[in-house]
Amino acid sequence: MPLTGIRVLELGSMVAAPLGATLLGDMGADVIKIEPPGGEEGRRVGPRLGDDTGLYIGVNRNKRGMVLDLTQPPGQEVLRRLVQQTDIVIHNQRSPARERLGLDYAALAAIRPDIILITVSTYGESGPYAGRPGIDPSAQALGGLMAGTGEPGGPSLKAGAAVADVTAATLVSYAAMLALWARARDRQGQAAEVALIDGVVHLQGVQLGEYLLTGSPPPRVGNRSPFYAPYNSYRCADGGEVHLAAFNNKFYRNLCGALDAPELIDDPRFVSPASRLENRDALDLQIAACCARHSRAELMARLEHADVVAAPVNDYPAAAADPQLRHNGMFVPVEHSAHGRLEVPGIPLHLLGTPGAVRRSPPMLGEHTSEILAELACRVDEPNAP
Repeated sequence: MPLTGIRVLELGSMVAAPLGATLLGDMGADVIKIEPPGGEEGRRVGPRLGDDTGLYIGVNRNKRGMVLDLTQPPGQEVLRRLVQQTDIVIHNQRSPARERLGLDYAALAAIRPDIILITVSTYGESGPYAGRPGIDPSAQALGGLMAGTGEPGGPSLKAGAAVADVTAATLVSYAAMLALWARARDRQGQAAEVALIDGVVHLQGVQLGEYLLTGSPPPRVGNRSPFYAPYNSYRCADGGEVHLAAFNNKFYRNLCGALDAPELIDDPRFVSPASRLENRDALDLQIAACCARHSRAELMARLEHADVVAAPVNDYPAAAADPQLRHNGMFVPVEHSAHGRLEVPGIPLHLLGTPGAVRRSPPMLGEHTSEILAELACRVDEPNAP
């Protein structure tokens, strides 16, 4: 796999830092997740089964788990030995905790000069908000995403998923690749910083581009588009929904054919993209009435046959059972030490020559501590002892 031979130490909690390390583990890196004796925060948030939460299981595949008490000298000694054999350290510890635990760049580089350190924070490591506590919705709120989400005239809404965290995790893996490339060229390590608010701005290139160009912020549009119509979710006869989009005349004609509504093609209100957008309320009523004549399965078959941009609005059970997502390997079975056979989210990219793989289930707390200590020639009868 692409990252075979690369070792990563992850000392993160919740989503962004742990998931960033997971993306590296997916591609073959040996990721060691170091947790304090009580475990990281992700083990205590949300619905749980036994000692595990869905949050923790969802973002921690492809790692070995180790418990270290970094507030004690033996734990610090084990950390030092691990850093000597490590390429990348990832964490979201705030200052001054990182200095107290020896996780700042100066302390790590003193152990291994070519170390790569990636820190994750909500607001950044410097500037007026540095050091403030924050989580995913804090970034969505500050970065404008929450104000731009929701129905016209309605309240601001955060995205359902932790999009700021997941975007930051992707940027963590991107930073790791760039830093490894630069190290191979220059023989030097470096520190990298990922801020959730920066990722939120990155997510909104289209919307912020519109504002920066015109001076006018784009309005909230709910499930609609500010650029073309029809573009909305429509309810079917059996209560299911589909999302349709017709961004040019070709796809609009295809849609009208699939709905057995040729009269909508020549209606003067709907003859061009501009006129359809101007009259989208009336058009939505027409499209909704056509969709309500069919079950979702029947409607999707019609739309697919006619080459229409459409998708079913799946809930989580339907998404987990979707044949395309299954084909793409986005739900992968693993054997978990406590839960037996368990499915975890799969790898969201596919290298055809050197593909990644889900090799390990999310580790139980400290599951591999003795194994890793043995590799370091530590005394396994006294965990955390050098």
